[in-house]
Amino acid sequence: LGSIEMAAAGALHRQVSVSINVLVVGGGLSGLAATWQLHRRGIDVLLVEGRTRLGGRILTIPHGDGFFDMGPSWVWRGQPYVTSVLNHFGISTYEQFCDGDLLHQQANGTIHHDSTLKPMQYSLRIVGGIGALIEAIEEDIPAEKVRLQTIVTGLAVGDDGVTLTAQGPDGGTSLGAKQVALALPPRLAASFAYQPPLDDTSMRLLQATPTWMAGHAKLVAIYDVPFWREQGLSGDALSQRGPLAEIHDASPSSGGPYALFGFVGIDGPTRAAMTEDKLIQAAKAQLVELFGQEAHKTQQVYLMDWSNEPLTAAPTDRRAPDHHPQYGLHLDLDGEWQNALHFIGSETDFGNGGLVEGALHQGLTYATEVARSQRATVQDPAASDGGEPHDASMSWNWLGPT
Repeated sequence: LGSIEMAAAGALHRQVSVSINVLVVGGGLSGLAATWQLHRRGIDVLLVEGRTRLGGRILTIPHGDGFFDMGPSWVWRGQPYVTSVLNHFGISTYEQFCDGDLLHQQANGTIHHDSTLKPMQYSLRIVGGIGALIEAIEEDIPAEKVRLQTIVTGLAVGDDGVTLTAQGPDGGTSLGAKQVALALPPRLAASFAYQPPLDDTSMRLLQATPTWMAGHAKLVAIYDVPFWREQGLSGDALSQRGPLAEIHDASPSSGGPYALFGFVGIDGPTRAAMTEDKLIQAAKAQLVELFGQEAHKTQQVYLMDWSNEPLTAAPTDRRAPDHHPQYGLHLDLDGEWQNALHFIGSETDFGNGGLVEGALHQGLTYATEVARSQRATVQDPAASDGGEPHDASMSWNWLGPT
């Protein structure tokens, strides 16, 4: 998928060191949300990201007039942070297509129709893909506040704050900040060298927290026409045969190109022993078994194996959990690290860990707490330019004082 990674050489900053107020590590949704609001509230912030793009596990591929999510696909009504941010940027949603029968494929290949089960009914997709949310936030952050291709290796805390060491495109670099927010999977945070070392309990908690979807692979097959709909099928399928274990319609809100996507049911180590082409051909053969010969006439097939992404998955993530873990992570750091280091990745959220809502909640809540604690005079981000500033010690929601 190198061809769909967004090149960002013009956004790189190569100074050896910088002393700032807040350093955010990780350019996924939680890190972007935190950086966005810290900047809007007048707080000096720098975001560092190891990839050549922002978004982390959110990756939306443009194809023709469509946008197809290779990472998270859905949001839901009743998620206040998702709703408020989408409304703020004027980004629309549409309901997951689920009209028609679901298919059950047994291990022996037998296929049964189910007219009642609609597993993703009431879920929502974002027009333009979830990447539209990443782009909207990114556009509201000055380029000089973001440094890409910067892979963190260690953190040290002292009297003057935290020193971060990293490998950049030109070699080793050092960054200084009053505090650091780690907006990345806990297992990746556990791989850093800390000086002084974090306590054993905190390290065990970080290492034991699985990264949501990091062990999964996702395949999207794109078509000229939604032939499954013409057969009275929703595009939903559950399979005990594989290689795709769960399949859904991934088409845009209107028009084409149309698409089916599936989660690969083969575990990471087994996938690693296969070639990508072999896996794609097996998946296409399964789609033909389920939906007929037209399923072979793909415009394009995209495959994203997140377990192969070292900036997403730790080695222990290669075998995905068989259920959504009970997320939420509160580390009782003491000593020099107590106020200098914060964990704000999606998996740290107690209510919506691993989800888009959890990422937004963690990033925006962290920005609110920093603004309140520093009593910075800031601009209400919901107001137009030139609006009245507010004291950040007031009670904030992400859009301004309440």
